[in-house]
Amino acid sequence: MFGMIIAVHGKTLTNMENVKAIVKQVVKIWRLYKMQQLVLTVAMRQDIPFGLRKLLSRDYMICSVLKKELANLYDALKCCMRDDCITRPEASPMMIMNMDGNTGMAMQKIVSMHRQIITEYETLLTLVNGSSINPLIIHQHRKQVTGLTEDLVAHSDDLHDTAVFAAN
Repeated sequence: MFGMIIAVHGKTLTNMENVKAIVKQVVKIWRLYKMQQLVLTVAMRQDIPFGLRKLLSRDYMICSVLKKELANLYDALKCCMRDDCITRPEASPMMIMNMDGNTGMAMQKIVSMHRQIITEYETLLTLVNGSSINPLIIHQHRKQVTGLTEDLVAHSDDLHDTAVFAAN
């Protein structure tokens, strides 16, 4: 799949000055997806409405696919440099909060992580600009995460409106 993403135009990938920065950014996004999966798992353990559970399950599956595609891109880029393994844990792993019964906090955390992932994709696109890497897959990933974020925000607003209505 990623053989077409790394298109060499008269130069080898190893000659790209920013390949190390690109690899580091790919690793950063991959780790954010891994953390997002953990947060989604914690959120889905809560007593939540069916519609929200369905949305979070879809989000989890899409995160899994995008994470796998990033791992493939990482493998394609890594072949031309020496770097740490993508699966090595971060130096300071983020703690997963206990969100028992607090659906609002869980949704805020998930949306916040999505927005962070989108920001990191924008950084990656800047790094890839002018290189021999085709940015199409990166644009597609960012678009997918943006759509998921919009769905989650809309669902969060619906939950908030329902909670306010029920309280009155």
